[in-house]
Amino acid sequence: MAYRFHPRSPLDANLRRIAGEQIEKAIRDLTDETGDRHEGVHEARKRMKKLRGLLRLVRSGAPGFTARENVRFRDAAKLLSGVRDRTALIEALDGLERRFEGEVATESFAVVRTALELKREAAQAALDAEGSHTAETVAALQEGRAAVESFRLPAKRQDTVLRRSLRANYARAVADLELAQASGEAAAFHDLRKRVKYLSMHLKLLEPAWPEALAPLRAEAEQAGDELGRDHDYSVLRAEMAADPESFGARADLDVVLALLDRHQSELRASAVRRCERLLQEKPKAFAKRLQSLLALSADEPSEAAPPEPPEAVRRRTES
Repeated sequence: MAYRFHPRSPLDANLRRIAGEQIEKAIRDLTDETGDRHEGVHEARKRMKKLRGLLRLVRSGAPGFTARENVRFRDAAKLLSGVRDRTALIEALDGLERRFEGEVATESFAVVRTALELKREAAQAALDAEGSHTAETVAALQEGRAAVESFRLPAKRQDTVLRRSLRANYARAVADLELAQASGEAAAFHDLRKRVKYLSMHLKLLEPAWPEALAPLRAEAEQAGDELGRDHDYSVLRAEMAADPESFGARADLDVVLALLDRHQSELRASAVRRCERLLQEKPKAFAKRLQSLLALSADEPSEAAPPEPPEAVRRRTES
C-alpha cells in the first residue's frame, strides 16, 4: 500500500511499516549506481520529507522521539541540498518562461539561465571536492530505521494521539494562512507551504479511510503546496539576483525577468490562497475528529478477502 495507512493497523504499526519502506527506498535511490545521480538525490530528499510528515502524526504522543527523528531526517536531506537547490532555481526560471511564452519575446531568460547554470556547476564542483555526503546520509537513514523499528505507543492512546496530531498541524496551517494574508511576506508563505505539504501527506496517508472524498482534497492540497513551492523558489531567486546583480548580465535583462517574476508570483499566491481557504474551512478539532472517525469506520468494514454473505444466504441458513 506504500504511503498509505492500513485502517486495521494501529498507528504505531503503520508508522513502522511506512517509515521502513520510505527509508529503504531512499537508501536505494542514493546507492543505485545505474540510475541518474541527480534524480536519485531528488527522490531521496522527497522521501525524507514524507518521513517528516509521517512523524507529525505521532508528535502529540511522542514529542521527544518525533523531534529527534525529525532533526535526523531534516539534516540528512540538507547534506544533499546544494546542487538540487540550484537545479530548482533553474526549473523555476524555465517555468516562468513557459508561463509567458507567446506573450513576451525576450532573450533575458537565456542570459539569467546561463548565470544560474554557472552557479550550479560551481556548487557541483564544491560538492565533488568535499565528497558527495551520500555515505553520511545513508548512515543517518540506517540509524533512523533502527529508531522507528523500536517505536511503540500504548494501545489505549493511539486514537487520541492521531487526532491531536492532525489537529495541531491543521491549526498551524490555519494560523499560517492568516499570517500570510495579513503580512504578504515570503517567510509567511513559506511557513504556509510547509503546513499545507504536511496536510497533503496526512490526507494521502489516511486516504484509504474514504478514497472518494479524501483523494480530491489531497490533490487540492498538493496543488496548493506546489504553487507555494514555486512561489518560494521565486523568492529565493529574487533574493539571489538582488544580492549579486552583476552576475546575471545587463540590468535591462534582469529587470525584465524580475517584472515577470513579480507578476507570476502574485498569480501563484492568489491561486494558492484560494485553495487553502477552501481546504481550511473547518475547525481544527472537527477536522481531526472527522478523519480519525473515518479511519475507525473503515477499519470496521468487512474484509475484501471475506465479503459478507448476501441476505438470501443468511435466510436460507437460518431456515434450514
